[in-house]
Amino acid sequence: MSAAPVVLMYHGLGTVPAHQDPDNLFVPVDTFARQVDRLLQRGYHVLGEREFIAWLDGAPTPSRSALLTFDDGLVSVLEDAAPLLAERGLPSIAYVSPGLAGAGPGPDDPPERRLLDDSGMAALADAGVTLGCHSWVHDSMPGMTRSELARATQDAGEAIGAITGQAPRTFAYPFGHHDAAARAAVSESGYDCGFATYDGDGRFALPRVDINATDTPRTFDLKLRRVYPTVRRALSRLPAARRTLHRLVGEADRR
Repeated sequence: MSAAPVVLMYHGLGTVPAHQDPDNLFVPVDTFARQVDRLLQRGYHVLGEREFIAWLDGAPTPSRSALLTFDDGLVSVLEDAAPLLAERGLPSIAYVSPGLAGAGPGPDDPPERRLLDDSGMAALADAGVTLGCHSWVHDSMPGMTRSELARATQDAGEAIGAITGQAPRTFAYPFGHHDAAARAAVSESGYDCGFATYDGDGRFALPRVDINATDTPRTFDLKLRRVYPTVRRALSRLPAARRTLHRLVGEADRR
């Protein structure tokens, strides 16, 4: 198998004030455009879902490869990310939870927290973005009962397939949380692979690198390095060292 592609995890696009986006989920549209162009300038081949699965099965990929993923099914993926990627002829995967289709923002949330409804999911697929499964209603999956796991994996996948006409082939765990039972449920439901965040565990919990509102051009370049997930896992156990590193490399200004 050739060198592992870097798998980037986004959520939404938009300029959202820090106090309304404490988890730093929204990347400004112009920043996202620069990041995508930076990938291309550095010679990365952006993989589609099929190519990524082929790599998992042993097919070679270019030495610099990346997969773009979006979690949660936010409307900005359809309105902002999909057109930008289409202009560049680039594929991506968006992970949606059909049980939350069309859910609006909470009372303290910005309007950007609105989720795609069924027609929006279908439009996203028509726009060239592959849809993957993000469970039924975005519940953390460790400790779920067998019936809950079936709902989160098999039933959710069937619902997405009914919307788009294409059964999803890949799965992303809500919050990146998984355990042995969750991984087994994803595998037994017929998915080709599953994605976590930094806490990976084989083909059905592949690690991803989060790209968020605090990233600068410098931190984006650092996150493209293959060693970054290992460093990030180590720093998660050393909060003081992680804060020091953040001060050294800098963060995007958020108002």
